[in-house]
Amino acid sequence: MTVFGNKNYDLAIIGGGVVGLWCAYFAAKAGLKIALFEANTIASGPSGGILGALMPHMPTQWYEKKQFQFEALIDLETLSAQLDAESGLDCGYARVGRVLPLSLPEHEIEAKQKCDAAAIQWARPNRSYKMQVVAKPTHKNWPHASIMPHGATIDNFSARINPRGVTGALMECISGKVDIFENTPVGLADDRTPTLPNGTHVAAKDIIVTAGLNSFNLLEPFVPSLSGRPIKGQAAMLDTKLDPNLPVVHQAGVYLIVHNDGRTAVGSTSEREFSDGNSTDQLLEDVIEKARKICPLVGDAEVVERWANLRMQPYGRDPLVGPVPDQSGLHICTGGFKITFGIAHRMAQAVLAPIVGNPALIIPPSFQVENRVNHIFPMA
Repeated sequence: MTVFGNKNYDLAIIGGGVVGLWCAYFAAKAGLKIALFEANTIASGPSGGILGALMPHMPTQWYEKKQFQFEALIDLETLSAQLDAESGLDCGYARVGRVLPLSLPEHEIEAKQKCDAAAIQWARPNRSYKMQVVAKPTHKNWPHASIMPHGATIDNFSARINPRGVTGALMECISGKVDIFENTPVGLADDRTPTLPNGTHVAAKDIIVTAGLNSFNLLEPFVPSLSGRPIKGQAAMLDTKLDPNLPVVHQAGVYLIVHNDGRTAVGSTSEREFSDGNSTDQLLEDVIEKARKICPLVGDAEVVERWANLRMQPYGRDPLVGPVPDQSGLHICTGGFKITFGIAHRMAQAVLAPIVGNPALIIPPSFQVENRVNHIFPMA
């Protein structure tokens, strides 16, 4: 057996998206010797998107998954500032809030319930996170008044981030501390050893699989019951020159997010059926037109980028985080789907806790691999 680079690693991470990068970042801070393998280039998949919405789950019907995301979103504000300082780059984070227009009379009752629940579930010492109902737009044409005939809920907890800013900052922070191998697909041998296509083995005490959809192919011999499906997403960037403090607007599945440079990201689609997962089409053009009507402030701004890629949604919907049952040293950390950028850091901290000897983070039962394997939380 040939050992890759004649090195023995403490940790091999398979997958170079935002989750894998956060795993590498925290593991490097813990002093581990790390190899990060990416089959293509770093953050070239869904982590290379342009939208960056960081929106909490609704505060009604609160349970463990919502609590996990809520705590993650709180932590991300500090962590983003930390990444900015360490890397000298800009993650593009800002807590700008969110506007959710109310289009039907019954939405007014639901909105009041959400505001009341937020006052309870979002309460934190020395923090004032809240949701309230407004009768008209707080910013002219953001959105247009006709879009919110029954008002809107607004909150001061939602935020936005630049996905490429985050992955770029993480790369800068781990550069020189982590052995990074791009364009290097890796498989797992029968004994769980990471293996290159030429049969060369990678010596590593622990392995974390963070490879999105490919995670299931890698882990199929060990946990065949785990699986997921690709969901196509499309988004666009408009060359606006708007105030970057404008809140995120979300209406009928369409997001409008103004980033630090004043440009506006719009999206996104969620397509289970598609012919090409990496090309944009008329569905995106429809989203762009809807966005212009929702928020006339974007006007006829030029589309400077169109983006499409495949996001992974595990069957069972929730992420998969933790050790693979009965497979010593093998861990999985993937499947955040639409909320990945808001929770990737906390997923990484959770999966790393037993590896680096940190206190265990509370992981929602539906995230835990053993519960999914044993169908305590069904995969369908």
